[in-house]
Amino acid sequence: MTIEIRPVDASEIDALLLNDQRTFGLPPHPAHQSRSWAEGELDRTRIAFENGSIVGASRNYTFELTMPGGRLLPAAAVSWVGVLPTHRRQGVLTRMMAALHDDAREHGEPVAMLTASESVIYGRFGYGVATWRVALSAERARVRFTGGDDTGAIRMVTRAEGEAALPPIYEQSRRARAGMVSRPDFWWPGVFWDHIGGGPDKAFFVAVHSDASGADDGFVAYQLEGGWNGGLPDRELLVWDMQACSPAAHAALWRYVFGVDLVSKVTITNAPVDDPLRHLVTDSRRVRVDFVNDGLWIAPLDVATMLAARTYAIEGVLVADRLRLLAALHRRRIDPAGACGQLRTVLPEPPPQRVLGDLCQVPYRRDSEVRQGHAGPLADAP
Repeated sequence: MTIEIRPVDASEIDALLLNDQRTFGLPPHPAHQSRSWAEGELDRTRIAFENGSIVGASRNYTFELTMPGGRLLPAAAVSWVGVLPTHRRQGVLTRMMAALHDDAREHGEPVAMLTASESVIYGRFGYGVATWRVALSAERARVRFTGGDDTGAIRMVTRAEGEAALPPIYEQSRRARAGMVSRPDFWWPGVFWDHIGGGPDKAFFVAVHSDASGADDGFVAYQLEGGWNGGLPDRELLVWDMQACSPAAHAALWRYVFGVDLVSKVTITNAPVDDPLRHLVTDSRRVRVDFVNDGLWIAPLDVATMLAARTYAIEGVLVADRLRLLAALHRRRIDPAGACGQLRTVLPEPPPQRVLGDLCQVPYRRDSEVRQGHAGPLADAP
């Protein structure tokens, strides 16, 4: 078997979509849906060919990752990863992942990131869980909210109105939460409006919240499923996306969701683990946690740059050792740059003294260590 790994061009989009359908077990790509997500950044695709036919696919997108403290770090968003059933366990995925990481380094991206269809796949490629997501559900009739009335306003929007209103809201909200990622312009038509929103037969709605001054500061996108049972509404409201720029907007959007009529159950499957819903209602037991799953996975490609991009609660010195990575030894010292928690990399390196524990769920390769470089407050770390 001779496998070639290379990018695709625009003439090969149909073959790329067919491979995606086959590897993920999907129906054919609907003709009415935008191809913006498929056609974006084709030069960053890394596709496996055998005898001119696609047998595996993978690609990077140019994204940003919000780090603790609010800094935006360039990141390679890994997507479309799949190998045909006829070619699995033959090294195709390993070659594609190596090609993606090489591409990320060439673009100056210190981190690669993805959401995993299966949680057992990517650990061997240096990925670890960076964020978690929680699924919540509640019987609508059982939920009552605490607190006063919202001082803002909520309006339902059409697609045309949402295309203008939603990206600025998301851009503001994603900067306030570590672990959130950017959404490029070509993401919205193909993914949000056509894939999530679906076609004309899907009951998909979007509502936008504005504050007391009239400034838009949140939105919720949701779908209604189900029908009537014995003359009673038996429908579920599934929240696909909820973004808010303030706690008040977040609370108002939850109030709105539970105020939609002809709904028996409200569900969300991708809420952050600290979502405030249970603290906004009079009986928190009525909000059920259905599952907690991994969210974003990241692979540090430049550990020192990644760690220096975030802020810390205390000043200190860390030494990051990456051993046996591409048969090389990389050591860089990370030192305070003045303000508390602002870090930079410097040389030379002091001798490491002890091993640090978990750093806010920042994952490391199995052959990586983070050691303390001097005595001080960090000595109290586990």
